[in-house]
Amino acid sequence: MCLAHYTRRDFLALTTAVAGGLAASATLGGEAAAAPAPSLVPPATQRDLTAGMIDFHVHTYPDNFDRTVSAVEAARTAKERGMRAIVLKGGAFETVTRAAEARAAVPGIEVFGGVVLNWYSGGLNPAAVQAMVDLRGGGSERLGRVVWMPSLQARNHYQRFNIPGQPVDVFDGTQLLPAAREILALCADYDLVLQTCHLSPPEALALLREARAMGVQRLVCTHADYDPINMSLDDQREAARLGAFIEHAYIGVYLGPDSPAERFRSWRGATVEQMARAIKATGAESAILSSDMGAAPLGIPADGYAAFVEELQRHGITDHELDLMGRRNPAALLDLD
Repeated sequence: MCLAHYTRRDFLALTTAVAGGLAASATLGGEAAAAPAPSLVPPATQRDLTAGMIDFHVHTYPDNFDRTVSAVEAARTAKERGMRAIVLKGGAFETVTRAAEARAAVPGIEVFGGVVLNWYSGGLNPAAVQAMVDLRGGGSERLGRVVWMPSLQARNHYQRFNIPGQPVDVFDGTQLLPAAREILALCADYDLVLQTCHLSPPEALALLREARAMGVQRLVCTHADYDPINMSLDDQREAARLGAFIEHAYIGVYLGPDSPAERFRSWRGATVEQMARAIKATGAESAILSSDMGAAPLGIPADGYAAFVEELQRHGITDHELDLMGRRNPAALLDLD
């Protein structure tokens, strides 16, 4: 069959399937990651599996890295799977403006954004958080719900991948920096979701303790299972005890030396089986699900999210647990009725 006969969506779906097969050698702690199994679930049933669910971690273009979808395409494909909402993340700038655009273009699905505190946004910049909250017009009011600590420019990320330069620090030794405390105060005042992002496990736990003490109510440990966070089960249990939700994300299966995305070949990944064990260890009441997808050429976030739900079922995660992690917990974080 000639490639010209494929639609862009068909091509991306094919790319996703190929990527799944190549992901077999992604590793975490020396354990080989199994390739995602081909779907055996009919499309209509797949839609039922993800109906009403929320993907809390979606990457779209434009960005500093190649992405597979725009915010509008991410919203449209999630809506096609019956999903209730998606949260857009971008390492360079706020994602509220594109969330507003996607909502306007795709009625019937809720789209939210936030800001990642990398150098592109000024690092630990309280003004960037305030500006996100204050955005108005075009339906953007109250769409900025999430503040992520540094991602690719966190000290932990720099150290893990031997990146030279000055990282965005959150702590001065053991003390939270004053700018970080200002940001936590804003999160408490505006009832925002605070995510630990690429902080190391000790930093993440220390941040959670400080945040709780300052009145921040909505807390998430970002993709705790794989690089560069690699939280142990004890770390995840402690984060849950502190009131944080543990995010488990499907992109982990694509990380490792054979990843179709060259930049992920030095990363340690996590299998769905490993993530299912972590969910059982900490409890689904303290977890949320995400795709963390959108990186080219790994496919469409909504397809990855659906595959994740299906694979978790195969590894013993119950419908009740999926309902908690995919619907109730993320809806509570976003304060949805």
